Amino acid sequence: MFSRERTRFGRSRGPAAFSMLCLVLIFALLACSPAPAPTTAPAVAPTTAPAAAATTTAPAAPTTAPAATQPPAATATRAPVAAATPIPPTPTFPVPATAVPGKKVVTWWSHWANEPLKRQVIETIVADYEAAHPDVDIILTWWDAPQLSVAVRAAMTAGQGAPDISTDVDLQRNVEAGWVMDLEGALPFDKYVDGVKGAGSFPGIKGVYNAQIGFQALGILYNPQIFDKLGIKVPANYQFTQDEFVDVVKKCSAAGYAGVADSVGNRNYPALFPIWAALTQMVGRQEQADYDNGMRSWDTPEMRQVLNWLEQLRQAGMWPKTFATMGIDEFHVYFHTQQKSCMLYVPSWYSGRAFKSVAEGGQDSNMHFGMLRYPLMKGTPKFNNTMWAAFESAYMIMKSSKNPEIAKDILSFMAQPKYGALWTALTLIPSAIKYDPIKDWPKDLKDGNQWQWWWDELNKVYGGMERAVGPGVSCGDFIDARTSAINEGLPQGLLTVDQAIQKVNAKLCKK
Repeated sequence: MFSRERTRFGRSRGPAAFSMLCLVLIFALLACSPAPAPTTAPAVAPTTAPAAAATTTAPAAPTTAPAATQPPAATATRAPVAAATPIPPTPTFPVPATAVPGKKVVTWWSHWANEPLKRQVIETIVADYEAAHPDVDIILTWWDAPQLSVAVRAAMTAGQGAPDISTDVDLQRNVEAGWVMDLEGALPFDKYVDGVKGAGSFPGIKGVYNAQIGFQALGILYNPQIFDKLGIKVPANYQFTQDEFVDVVKKCSAAGYAGVADSVGNRNYPALFPIWAALTQMVGRQEQADYDNGMRSWDTPEMRQVLNWLEQLRQAGMWPKTFATMGIDEFHVYFHTQQKSCMLYVPSWYSGRAFKSVAEGGQDSNMHFGMLRYPLMKGTPKFNNTMWAAFESAYMIMKSSKNPEIAKDILSFMAQPKYGALWTALTLIPSAIKYDPIKDWPKDLKDGNQWQWWWDELNKVYGGMERAVGPGVSCGDFIDARTSAINEGLPQGLLTVDQAIQKVNAKLCKK
């Protein structure tokens, strides 16, 4: 359901707040059905998609971590490794508060309810902006992405209750619905890494519609203790072949472990991770994105090679028994604390979700995993040195905002180098905001060395690899078909490879 953490506590709540609460409860009822995929759209879904933009190269991850990489966090006290599954914080409804009299109010709905390090970055930005603008009151509410998608759509459809700023859930569809404000003239794009402007743009639609803060690269984690126990030797170049990877999964399954912890209980993409990695290696990030966005037929030799391999992996024991029900905040616990899987395909947002206190469902800092390169696919792939990458969740401004200029100024304020450095220092995720790692790095971080091994492992395994960011323009019918056939049907043996290809090809986007 919803999770919330407020920047304000203990305010009086008047009739306006009560009305807002009623609307929020309506959102809750909408969200209480099985968790919607993050691609939930406005009522009218587009039937065609414009041509995709070109691939861009993301900045490389830091080759060495600056002096400190982890901040103190009031809610992230370290605890011993838990014997049982940690119990996550109890979800609560985001209750709106009455604004401070005489101040201009900006409401901000943000994803990352269960990621305290990312919350700390955004809360710092909010506190700093309010300190610099004492006439502005920012009301910040935390959500998980699927429920936020439903709430934004419901509020914009109802014509009331929408935030001024929101995480860019369903960005393409919300832009096409005319609900999102153009930020092209509002953001200092010279302060961002290359590719940011394109990531918030859509062919055939003038403008830029989001403000970025981070980007992600897809990797593979493995449990060294389980590998040692099962006699699995990691190659010197950290890369198994396509067939060797199947053998690894078989050994894990025979010993009672899932091959990977990835599951699809509340997201429409985790089962796609191996496909993204393999196709990026075989055909490059641009063509991989064309497949993934429904811009080209899936009935090709390359795609059949990958999907047939995925079927081999399924039969070998790739997926957890809880594959269909376990959510994004559970499968990392399944990997690092329960240790029921050998491996985990996951983008670099892993650190934002897992590097928190054990009591919150986080990873004990003494548990060190290893990393692997993507399995080497047959046929001498041309892009073996390329990693799949994409920009993180970003922020959009809704056209219904009553204070649009202030909302724009907040997102421009967020683009300062010190916040780019703070993002990387706290979350251990690359920033989309340029910064000087010496001048801008925060000086007052505590326990900064406890995650140094993360940087060391990243640089050892992925150092020197290109991180390529691809376009994300698609169409709703195709995404629904991809979710049903590839994210759910094929991994559970509900469809054959031929049936899965037929299903997605029937909904390809019209160029």
